Amino acid sequence: MATALTARGWQGWNGVLVLCCSLLAGAPAAARPLLQSAPASAVSTKQPAAASTSAPSTQAPSTSAATDEPFNWRAARGVLFRIHSPQPGAADSLLFGTIHIGAPAELGLDPQRVGDAVRGQHTLINEVDGNTPWQKSYDRYRFLAPEQSLARLIGGVEFIELGTLLPEHSGRQLDRFKPWVAMTLLEEGQDAPLPNAGDAQHRSIDDMVEEVAHTHGLKLVHLETLEDQLAALDCMPAADYAVVLQQRLADPQELRAETERSLAFYRAGDLPGWLADIDAMHGLDAQAQGAERRAQRCLLEQRNARWIEELEPLLRAGGCFVAVGAIHLTGKDGLLVGLARRGFAVSAQTW
Repeated sequence: MATALTARGWQGWNGVLVLCCSLLAGAPAAARPLLQSAPASAVSTKQPAAASTSAPSTQAPSTSAATDEPFNWRAARGVLFRIHSPQPGAADSLLFGTIHIGAPAELGLDPQRVGDAVRGQHTLINEVDGNTPWQKSYDRYRFLAPEQSLARLIGGVEFIELGTLLPEHSGRQLDRFKPWVAMTLLEEGQDAPLPNAGDAQHRSIDDMVEEVAHTHGLKLVHLETLEDQLAALDCMPAADYAVVLQQRLADPQELRAETERSLAFYRAGDLPGWLADIDAMHGLDAQAQGAERRAQRCLLEQRNARWIEELEPLLRAGGCFVAVGAIHLTGKDGLLVGLARRGFAVSAQTW
């Protein structure tokens, strides 16, 4: 099975990364909004803005009077941001926060409007090449060493519960998985394609964006390799991260509730609220929270710091559409603040 996988197939197992996401706050009343109206249960602190039928409208760049930050990320709402280059004459770029779970219809996204935005630029920048072939050497990131056992790491009772929650995987296979892989499977479900995956309404937004770029001849730039991504996911010793999995298995309902909250935050465009929910680490004790914080540094802060170095020269030249997990955008170490620190004007978009 492993040798048949690609990076695109692996994204089904990429749930720990899905500390990553976002949305466009307020749904415009235009015929094809990028973000369709959120349900009443998805609370937004921003009222919808009037839509433009030609191009995304721009809100004024946000600055923070309360801090020294050049961009007030706590007040920012949305998943789409215009990035204005400090280089005279350079075209603007767009930074789009994606989410690696859910189909566009479930997220309230209109695939046509997303595609139009991608086609309007000359370069697509995303996390990883979705068609990267799986190498046998990558198995070391997802499988335990031969002398290790997941059942021994988390305990027999918890391992039985894991098997009940993931019946599509044999007990022998589960016993070889590292804790982060098991956690990802619990967060995102099994690694099967979405139903009707060929239909734009049922495919992941990441797949759609990359396909539009391929079809229309955009230059593609990837911020990291598949192996870089796997190394970030596997940055914690298995024994240290096992305590997180163990405690999550004690309350599987919280995992489901966390996924539902993530989708609601995305639909409402409330990335700061979503990050705060992640940082709360509901249901984990101090030891497990420490392990989660170390994992989050690998997955978010360290990767953001590397990505900014790659993004800066490309965005200075302009004309790029950047599509990365939305949680990478927000926070004091997020991409929006990082770009503002380097002289880019950042403004949220409505459609």
